[in-house]
Amino acid sequence: MPLDTLAAFQSALNRPTDPTDPNGIAHATDSTDTGNGVATKSARTAAKIAWANYTQDYKFAYTVGDSSGPAEFPDGGEIDYADD
Repeated sequence: MPLDTLAAFQSALNRPTDPTDPNGIAHATDSTDTGNGVATKSARTAAKIAWANYTQDYKFAYTVGDSSGPAEFPDGGEIDYADD
């Protein structure tokens, strides 16, 4: 399941367009979590892996001068942002 609830202080957070932008993963929660944290932890793990892949792709494209690198953190369903 996705991280579909950003923390109250990050509710207006937009999808990151650079690896230095805040991504909200650490404070987001999964609304299907039943209180034991398992769903949120699982969703955060998936989001962190997706973030690591995005960062790697972004840096590689920047290094080789390829402008077709990812323009923003891809929407793979891991986390819902305010501008989605």
